[in-house]
Amino acid sequence: MDLPGLELKIRMTLVAGPDMRVFIPVRLYYTDSDPYAVQFSFDVTPDEVVRWTFARDLLDQGLIAPAGIGDVKITPIGPHRNRCLGIELESPDGYARLEGPIAAVKAWLAKTFEVVPAGRESESVDIDSFLDKLLSH
Repeated sequence: MDLPGLELKIRMTLVAGPDMRVFIPVRLYYTDSDPYAVQFSFDVTPDEVVRWTFARDLLDQGLIAPAGIGDVKITPIGPHRNRCLGIELESPDGYARLEGPIAAVKAWLAKTFEVVPAGRESESVDIDSFLDKLLSH
């Protein structure tokens, strides 16, 4: 298939402390060349971009109920009418908690499932190319 990718640009709130919140631009990206994953990035400073890749299924589950037990945790926040999305990212380099619009993410994620339906991701993976890249290193 090899589509260019689906992108969502939104503003989320970086929760930097109990009384400190900063609005930041966030980018979610999906391509059928990596059908199991979504890419998530945000600018910490003009020169520093934080990039994460995590399972598309994790994001899907986190829209409904708390999901994730590792370095990425996703959870819906608040009552259904005013629901937001919380994303926690943790690594040896630091921790970040972001909150943002769940409706926009949900609509974007639905488009990714139109491109590559759940359970059919393996049909989009070119195993031969993957193995060639892996074995050439």
